Amino acid sequence: MRPDSQDQSETPAGPGGLPVRNGEITIAYQPILRGAAIAVMGYFLFDLVTRLAFPVPTHPEVMLLAVLAGALSAIGVRAYLRSDRSAAQLEVAGSILCLSLFLNSNLQQTLYFSDENLLYSVLMMPIFAAILPSRRTISVAIMMCFASLVWLVQTNIPERMSDYFWIGQSGVAAGIAIALILRNAVLNSVKARLDAIRDRETAEILAAEARHLAECDALTRLPNRRSFFLELESRLARLRSHGEPFVLGLVDLDGFKPVNDTYGHAAGDEMLKSVARRLTGIAGDSAMPARLGGDEFALIAPAPCTRTETVLQLGHRIEARLSEPYDLGEYTCKGSGSVGLLVCDDPVLSTHDIMERADHALYFAKRALQGKAVLFNAALEHEMTASSQIDKALRRCDYAAEFTVKFQPQYDLVKAKIVGFEALARWESPELGTVSPDVFIPAAERAGLIRPLTQVLLSKALAEMARWPDDLMLSFNLSAHDLMSPQAMDSVLDTVTASGMTASRIEFEITETAMMSDFNQARHAINRISQAGHSVALDDFGVGYSSLQYLQQLPVSKLKIDRSFVSAMLTDSSSFKIVRTMLSLSQTLDLGCVIEGVETEAQMHILRTLGARHVQGYLIGAPMAAADVLPRLSEPTELRPSAPESLASERMRTALG
Repeated sequence: MRPDSQDQSETPAGPGGLPVRNGEITIAYQPILRGAAIAVMGYFLFDLVTRLAFPVPTHPEVMLLAVLAGALSAIGVRAYLRSDRSAAQLEVAGSILCLSLFLNSNLQQTLYFSDENLLYSVLMMPIFAAILPSRRTISVAIMMCFASLVWLVQTNIPERMSDYFWIGQSGVAAGIAIALILRNAVLNSVKARLDAIRDRETAEILAAEARHLAECDALTRLPNRRSFFLELESRLARLRSHGEPFVLGLVDLDGFKPVNDTYGHAAGDEMLKSVARRLTGIAGDSAMPARLGGDEFALIAPAPCTRTETVLQLGHRIEARLSEPYDLGEYTCKGSGSVGLLVCDDPVLSTHDIMERADHALYFAKRALQGKAVLFNAALEHEMTASSQIDKALRRCDYAAEFTVKFQPQYDLVKAKIVGFEALARWESPELGTVSPDVFIPAAERAGLIRPLTQVLLSKALAEMARWPDDLMLSFNLSAHDLMSPQAMDSVLDTVTASGMTASRIEFEITETAMMSDFNQARHAINRISQAGHSVALDDFGVGYSSLQYLQQLPVSKLKIDRSFVSAMLTDSSSFKIVRTMLSLSQTLDLGCVIEGVETEAQMHILRTLGARHVQGYLIGAPMAAADVLPRLSEPTELRPSAPESLASERMRTALG
């Protein structure tokens, strides 16, 4: 309740307190007024009963009416004060109580004067000072009591004016003292209440800020990971209780790390904020976008229809918005986002199950359809189940016993001889049988097992290499997980040193994908490899979009042109021009170049005319067991097509980026 503006002067608060308005002090008197109304009501009712039982001889009806009016006024004030009232309303209520007492006392003295009853005029001064809520009403009431005392004495016993004048002054002083004491007590009470209100409001503000910090991402202002999972649990509960399906989307930006590394963290932050704004625009009021961390986002939306086409429309809208150019202040860059979608309509699934399925759809999108949306389906369900079996088998398998290395020759067209071999991983599982590298390598990376696997495979490859002639090279692929871990790089380099092999004979292959997660860390790792005396080859050159940047900033000594360009070279003029351009680039930059995927004599002929020197593929030789390497070196080299094995699996590298 706000006090009236007429009495809003401020009373200074104590040290550290808030200023207290007089209106607030007045409102604090309401409990006092309620108690006073009960006391006045009791007084008048007692007086009424007494007068009825013992009527006075003269004017009894006048006093009965006056006392009854006083009792009724006290009852009315008591009822009125049951609700909160403003300062002005409290002044009126207090004035009615005091005026009823004042009029009854003076009427009694007028009709039946008695000098003993003059004390009532004096006693009313401190009583009114205690009851009335404001200074002005207290002042008026005390002056009225003093004036009535003087008038009664002057009218009835003027000879005693001097005595009663000083008695009246004592009553005024007592009234003022009581008013000050009560007002000071109420002031302290009001200050304490206002301090408590201030503390509560401050606590509420701090609590709101804490909730905001706990539930929102500081950079993008989107709900954070914690809020996302709370909302996911809530949606899942509604699915179970009311059958309300919903769509879960996981979004991962493609190529965010190169943007962050090239243009700086400020530009990267601006890109993330732009992505947040775009997702919010797509989501609308009915959906919830969130940032899970890094460049990973999520979206929860209602699913009024679970048809595949309808759900994919949401994914396509996300694709389109995230592929639009990003204005990063001084720079403008292109980007995209891979999207994994899941229709959540099975109430049996847990939060973990739902996230696992959406994440698998996202993984497939990044692996096969980068920048596109993929909806989780039965085929992905089967793949995920198989992947889970592989993960379990990997965790309990014997690496040394089950994993082997095959070697595919690399051929020098000028020297007309094999100059090295690329090491390729193979897994024969006792429980799963032969597992393709394109299956177990990604599985090992996801499970965090690629580093110990790299060590086993590298040790086996180096052990076989010890039996080779000293002029043969070994090419070995490193995973992104190897590059990102300084401890893993220490282990790789220590393994080579312990083998006794000459560092210059061992070449490590790195894919562009391996460097995209953290370019600075990848550059540091590659510099260490180069400083240790090893050469570095950039694998699958031309497949990514930042290759020229890598050539400029990294100590790369060789390029490997991906087989996808070579296989289409005879039928696609663009592929032919790309191969020719990349060969010319390697020659201009004085870099070595290996052409992968050479499988026909026609391809070989064209590559010779373009000036290619080093080739690798089934025309030279299929991946072979370690025991077949030396016999193969002793045979005359014949370039003829081999019966290809399953190309997708046999050419899979030891580790993929």
